[in-house]
Amino acid sequence: MSKTLRMTFLLEGTKTLSLSLADPKDGLTKADVEAVMNNMISKKALLVSGISPVSIKEIVIRNTENIELA
Repeated sequence: MSKTLRMTFLLEGTKTLSLSLADPKDGLTKADVEAVMNNMISKKALLVSGISPVSIKEIVIRNTENIELA
């Protein structure tokens, strides 16, 4: 089973930007991720068509399992 951290930002208006990172460390907390995301927002580290994220929309860790078909 693999894990992916998905961070979703709200852009100005109704659009969103999602970033996914494979294999987040065990014990990662929402506060840890929020701090990094807020830092990215405040420094305008991300741009989508000239638009910077303005807030955090969602933070999730997704578990996926690959099952080979016989």
